Amino acid sequence: MSDPRILFYLKRNLHLPHLEPILRWLEVNVPSALIKVSAPPWIAPTEGLPGSGLTSEEIEQIKAKALDWLPYEDLAKWSPDATIMADADYAGLHWSGKLVNVNHGLISKGWYYTNKPGVQRENQADLICVPGPHHASVLAPMLSKPVIATGLVKFDPVGNGELTRESARNSFDLPPDAEVVALAPTFNMELSAVPVLADRARELVKNGRHLLIKLHGMAPPVWQEMYRLLAMLEERIHYVESSNLTPTLMAADVVISDVSSAFMEAIALDRPIVLVDNPLQTRYFNYDPDDIEYRWRDVGLRANNADEIMAAVDRCFVNPSEKSDLRKMYGHRLVGDIDGHASERAALAILTLLGCEDLALQSIGLSS
Repeated sequence: MSDPRILFYLKRNLHLPHLEPILRWLEVNVPSALIKVSAPPWIAPTEGLPGSGLTSEEIEQIKAKALDWLPYEDLAKWSPDATIMADADYAGLHWSGKLVNVNHGLISKGWYYTNKPGVQRENQADLICVPGPHHASVLAPMLSKPVIATGLVKFDPVGNGELTRESARNSFDLPPDAEVVALAPTFNMELSAVPVLADRARELVKNGRHLLIKLHGMAPPVWQEMYRLLAMLEERIHYVESSNLTPTLMAADVVISDVSSAFMEAIALDRPIVLVDNPLQTRYFNYDPDDIEYRWRDVGLRANNADEIMAAVDRCFVNPSEKSDLRKMYGHRLVGDIDGHASERAALAILTLLGCEDLALQSIGLSS
C-alpha cells in the first residue's frame, strides 16, 4: 500500500493532543499518506453525560492548524484504510478500515486498565497503543489484539524540548520566578475536587502565588462559569481554555487533582501532587478501590476538605522533593521514558498494521 488513507477521528476535543503528534510525524515522514481529520456530529455535554464531537468553533481551529478536515457525512465515501482514535467507543464506525486506539487516559475509573468484562470491547480495535509498561501488562493478557507500549504521545513536545517550563509559563504570561499552583480536576460530581474546594480557590493565590485552573472538557457548565468569573475577579487566577493539559502541568510547581488522569500525568512530570478525596467517591457507580487511581495515592499528599488542601499545597512548596522517588517510579511505569519518540513508535506500528512495512522502514532511513 503506497498511499494509505489514514483518518484521525476526534471523539472529543481533548483527544487532539494525543493524535496530532502522530499525524504530524506521518505528514513529514510518509508524504504519500493521505491524511484527514474528522469528528462525529456535535452533542453538547449534559449533567452526567459527556457529549461528543467538536463545536463549529473547534472545527475552525482544526482547519486553522492546516489539518485537512473531512466532514462527517463524507467519511463513508472517503473510506479510510485506518482510523486512529484516542477513545474506546467504537460504535457506528462501519467505514473505519483498521481501527487503532491510542489510549488517551492513564487511569481506570472502572473502565479502562482493569480486569473487568467491559475491557473486552478493546478487541474491536485492530491495534491498541498504550502509554507505558503498566498499561500493557494489564491489557495484553486480557485481549486478543496486539497491545504496544509506545509512550504517552502528548508528552512528545516535552521530550523533544519543544515545551519547557519556561515556554509554558510564557504562554500564560506568568512571571518566571512565580510560585504556580495548577488545579486539574475530573468532571464527575462524586469524584471531583471542585465540590470540595469550590470558591475557596481564591485562597490559593495568597503570598503572590498564581493559580492555573484547567477543568476537564466535560466539566459541568456551572463549574466553568464559576471559575471563569473567579479568574475575572483575581488577576493571579488564570482560567485555561485549551484542551491540552500538558502546558498547564509544565508551568506548575504544585498540582491539585483527584482521580483524574491529570494526577498521573503530573507525577510522570515529577510535579508534587495534592490528591483530593471527594467524600462521595465511593458512591460513583463504577468505583473500584483496586484501580490504580486509588492504589497509588501514596504518591501524593491527600486532602479531604479545603483546609487540608491549603495545608498540603503549602507543604509541597516547603519540601517539593517529598515523594519524588515515588513519583519517578510510578511515572516510569505509566509512560516509560519521555524521549519525544512516542508518536514515531505509534506511527510505525500503524504503518506495520496496514502492511506498509516498506514505508515504515524508509521513514526511519532503512530499507527492506
